[in-house]
Amino acid sequence: MVASTDVADLASEQWGMITTAQARSLGFSAQDMARMANQGRLERLQHGVYRVAGAPPTPQDRLRAAWLALDPARTAAERRRGPAPAIVSHRSAADIQGLGDTAADELEFTVPARKQPRDPDVRIHRRNLDKDDWILIDGLPVASPSRVVADLAAEHVDGGHLAGILRSAIIRGNTDGARLAHALAPYAHRYGAPAGDGEGALVLLLEQADIPEALARLFALPDLKHGPTA
Repeated sequence: MVASTDVADLASEQWGMITTAQARSLGFSAQDMARMANQGRLERLQHGVYRVAGAPPTPQDRLRAAWLALDPARTAAERRRGPAPAIVSHRSAADIQGLGDTAADELEFTVPARKQPRDPDVRIHRRNLDKDDWILIDGLPVASPSRVVADLAAEHVDGGHLAGILRSAIIRGNTDGARLAHALAPYAHRYGAPAGDGEGALVLLLEQADIPEALARLFALPDLKHGPTA
């Protein structure tokens, strides 16, 4: 049993989900959505967000539903095309990318303007991000590894957890030493390096993360202060 074709078509473009506000633009009232949910044609994920029956659940459903709820009237495609979409960030971004083992107890997003989410488990950070600060993962805008490092360092995440994130990012090969050093530079003094010395902080954290010397040499900066000179 499936929902209306219009609802199902839109949901198919955003992980099988649709918001009440989006459905309203298709001519469906909140009562229509509640009725389809009672009939088993929709499954309510959270206030104002439904999943079409038959869409397979995934571990990211709660994060995706919360992201849709931040701007429920616009479709996922419209938001991705926009200049400043809400970005999955901080610990949530680390978690979805498998970076380190920092617990993501809250659903964290970075947005350019103030938002007041209804979900108490959603934490909003306000910041203007550049296009280079985020990537798409299965259609969801997510902070890049170097942005994650910068954001968590700004929050004084301990060196052990930050080192684990660096280690994962380097092993996965989805960033490089120059970006990581740049991200760490404003917070280098918190991790045992001189103020502004992102390269030094990167080296110290790589050593703490027990990165093999050859791997550190391959992915980190060529002039790492504690690395090999040959």
